[in-house]
Amino acid sequence: MLNGRIIVIFMLLFFSSCEKVEVTYPGNNQENESVAPDGAIIWDENNVEINDGKATLPENTAPGVTIGRLNATDNNPDDEFTYDKESETIDGIDVNYFTIQKDDDNFDLVTNGNTINYENLSGSREVKVTITVTDDNIDPKTSNFDVIIGISNVNEAPYWANSNGVEIVNYQPSINGDIEIPLTGMLYWDDADDDQNPDLIVSEQKPSWLSINTTGTTASLSGTPNSVETGSFLLTITDGEFEVPVDMSYEVRPNQRPYLQSFSPNYSFRVGCKQIADEILSYNVIDPNNNYLNYTSEYDILTVTENEEIGWLAIDINNNNTKTPNLVLRCVSTPSNDDASLGAQEIIFNINDNRNSVPEDTTYQLVITVLENHEPEFVNIEAFPDTIYVGSETTWTVEWDDLDDDQIDMYIQNKPNFIEYDAATGLVTANPSIIHDGITYEMQYMLNEGNDGCFSISYNHIFYIPQ
Repeated sequence: MLNGRIIVIFMLLFFSSCEKVEVTYPGNNQENESVAPDGAIIWDENNVEINDGKATLPENTAPGVTIGRLNATDNNPDDEFTYDKESETIDGIDVNYFTIQKDDDNFDLVTNGNTINYENLSGSREVKVTITVTDDNIDPKTSNFDVIIGISNVNEAPYWANSNGVEIVNYQPSINGDIEIPLTGMLYWDDADDDQNPDLIVSEQKPSWLSINTTGTTASLSGTPNSVETGSFLLTITDGEFEVPVDMSYEVRPNQRPYLQSFSPNYSFRVGCKQIADEILSYNVIDPNNNYLNYTSEYDILTVTENEEIGWLAIDINNNNTKTPNLVLRCVSTPSNDDASLGAQEIIFNINDNRNSVPEDTTYQLVITVLENHEPEFVNIEAFPDTIYVGSETTWTVEWDDLDDDQIDMYIQNKPNFIEYDAATGLVTANPSIIHDGITYEMQYMLNEGNDGCFSISYNHIFYIPQ
């Protein structure tokens, strides 16, 4: 019993003491002096290579790759830290390849979406990322620390390019030529690596007439095909590690016949439709080989001949013995009914492309017919009045005839306002007033062939209105 009382008394004395009691709560409440934190990075060795404590990242690394985890310490072990990127430079020049990414309570330095191209960098090729770390003290402290990341070169595959050096995606080269016509062309390729000069390898399937001469990262193609053929062969560019093959297709076309553009074998017109110096027909001479390949040199050279012996006709051949002759048929005199009496007349044209051993030529036969046609005639000119009086209506009829029974259109030019007429019947009616007294008038009757005839005749009618 005594021992029990002693224990109780001791407990009462202990809890009734007036000494100050400190209770420790979670949080930054240490009495350690607040100082700026020291920042560092824990490299992710899965993604960067560490040599002598220095990290190296390969060029062209994908976005979102973790470089390392940011880590800081200070005198207060329970401090928490935040991180912000202050700057990013290479030899003092601003760049932007990395960002800070927060994952739960951790901060990681990761690649952003900007491609890191080793060949585009200069100087040290070392990226210095300056990061600000801040603690969570009531009086926050900050400090900056640098993360140095070297960029290493990665061998990249060569690529086919155009003449401007721009990469061609899904390149499908081809050449097209004509038998016995010299062919030229160019190939272009390049490599993103500064120290690479890829080689061109040509397979044995290349046709024997084709030469490919390489200079640096270009190759000139030349040759004169001597047979009609199609095929393909392999072209490969390689830097010793990567090979980029393409199939080069080729086609050698046969010589094609030249032709007259828009040619029709028959042409006719009526007398009166064509006059001296008028153009009758014109033709462009076309060679499909020249037109298709758009040669800058003059292949093929076209020669045109003809056997024209028509008295009223001349044929001008412009630019003969070039790639683009032109034929113009024109009147050197006005065709008449005497020419029509000769009936259909034939002209033969021949076009030769002058290809060395496989020339092609084309012959055309043009039949020209002049059709008989006669001018319409006024038949009652003597019945037209030469005096018309005021105060009474005067009428007369314009009559005509046409041996070809053509439709004739009649109309009057310079007609006074007191004259009316019926074009179908030729009836003319005059009703002058006193204001027309003492005036002499002249008007013109016109007869035009209204179908495919071309004659037009006129007659000037002069009349007087006495006072």
